[in-house]
Amino acid sequence: MATDPGSLDILAARIGRSVRARRTAKGMSLGDLSRAAGLSKTILARIEGGAGNPSVETLWRISHALAVPLGTFLTDDAEPRVRVVRARSGDRLRADSGMEAWLVHAEGREHRSELFELALPTGVEQRTGAHLPGTREVVVCVRGRLRVGPLGEEADLGPGDAMWFAADAPHRYAGLRDVRALNWVFYGG
Repeated sequence: MATDPGSLDILAARIGRSVRARRTAKGMSLGDLSRAAGLSKTILARIEGGAGNPSVETLWRISHALAVPLGTFLTDDAEPRVRVVRARSGDRLRADSGMEAWLVHAEGREHRSELFELALPTGVEQRTGAHLPGTREVVVCVRGRLRVGPLGEEADLGPGDAMWFAADAPHRYAGLRDVRALNWVFYGG
């Protein structure tokens, strides 16, 4: 029985999208995955571009490097239309300053973005160095009062207020009155 070449192209494209989405969702560069899977970046780039025809052994190595089942790459895994994220249920990050953050969402498409819930007790200040060029942030104050923004351009925000800024310069977050905020970070272009 002959296989339709068009269906192989569709499968290769699906595998490529799946590998890229899972790699970027884990915050891995192509080089990171290359080292973890023991495969060249060229091979991985071809697979992610839908141009590769990976063997089962190659997919197995990639699946182990990404810690996902092999079958993950073979199913058409559409994103759910609805996802409930309970307060502070994401991975918790704690800064030395006392600021806490919980990952709410990470998007691994062409340009990565991440949404965090922030908590800054009164008097806590978090200074952050410059992110990669082109990185932007949107901070929305949900409760309390905070001072946020690039150094020298900070603004005070109260509940419902938001600030957008280029985060490729040093910036800070300061809790003026026990803060709960949302921080959406957009990386690249």
